[in-house]
Amino acid sequence: MTPAQKLFVAVDVDGTLLNTEFDDVLARREIDAMQAVREAGHVLALCTGRNLRSVESLLEASSWFPDDLPMVLLNGASVWGGLPRRCLANQVIGRQEINALVQLFREHEVVPMVYGSDEDGGILYHETRLANDILSRYIAKRRSAVGAIHETEDLLQLNLDVALEVGSIDEKEKVMALTQAIGKQLPQQVKVINTRSLLGGGLYYWAEVFHASCDKGAGLKVLRMHYPEVAGPLVAIGDNYNDLDMFAAADFSVAMGNSPKDVMSEADLVTKPVSEGGSALVLNQLAQGIFPPQ
Repeated sequence: MTPAQKLFVAVDVDGTLLNTEFDDVLARREIDAMQAVREAGHVLALCTGRNLRSVESLLEASSWFPDDLPMVLLNGASVWGGLPRRCLANQVIGRQEINALVQLFREHEVVPMVYGSDEDGGILYHETRLANDILSRYIAKRRSAVGAIHETEDLLQLNLDVALEVGSIDEKEKVMALTQAIGKQLPQQVKVINTRSLLGGGLYYWAEVFHASCDKGAGLKVLRMHYPEVAGPLVAIGDNYNDLDMFAAADFSVAMGNSPKDVMSEADLVTKPVSEGGSALVLNQLAQGIFPPQ
């Protein structure tokens, strides 16, 4: 990397910056490393499956929330950046797709959740019927850390016009069967992104359904258009299957040591696990002008 070359650094949150099995706020180690990258003149963006309200709650609780921090949210469904920071892209699914997805989730005995748009406060809607233990843990954790949860007897009765996501957590076999069914019924309208849940010892997976054009790589392409002054390489750091689209869009990709093996195999470099500060190690090297990181 030449002295004048500025990088665009995209960093996942859960499993990369944050060990969500144990932690609810970012550690000082990761915050200092991200700040060092920014102070070195590079652009650092968060690229996460979380929605705006969840990220805002996390950063406020962590006492670190730069007002110019770019963000790719909900796996590319929502993109924020620019100066001043504003919404650059917002890909929603409509009522017809929401209703069809809720029905498909029910048919496969996977409890659906609907993430509303940022305009309605980023509310998470879920039904009162019993969920699996991992989903119940997720809802309870989100309720305490983020809020904005609405419980209802029947999601279809809400008549939501738009949503950013329909999703849930369940056993891998059920999630994959549901994913296949969604692909057959709504092949052009939506995209399903599967990731391994950080809760439940790797036995549970997410099925997250977005507008067909959404993924982290597409979100980063939108974001980079608004930072033409940063012509250097794109570095992506992540840990899960939803980060593979980000890796594909990057010039250099880094997988965490806690990643699934098939995610590690797609990366240019594997760093230490999140519990050992692997992302901070890479970020500090980039801040010191070491590229590619070692």
